[in-house]
Amino acid sequence: MYRLLPLLFMLAVSPESEKKLESLNSFIVATKDTVQSIRNGIDTFHAAMMPFMTGQGMNKTSSPSPEQKQDEVPEQNETDNSGV
Repeated sequence: MYRLLPLLFMLAVSPESEKKLESLNSFIVATKDTVQSIRNGIDTFHAAMMPFMTGQGMNKTSSPSPEQKQDEVPEQNETDNSGV
């Protein structure tokens, strides 16, 4: 706090300090709005990609397990034996 006192005194003496502070304020507000917009865009992108990513994860887990492959093989052999 005490480090700002010289800066505040310099701004009080400067004739155009209010205009410069208004410019600085508008820059800070624009920067804040830009950061919020980017953050909202990232959140929206993340929300849109989550169903896709969970779908990819489910496709990997829904592939036939070795147990399912073994169950399918005898069925194919049974059809081959009935033809002989």
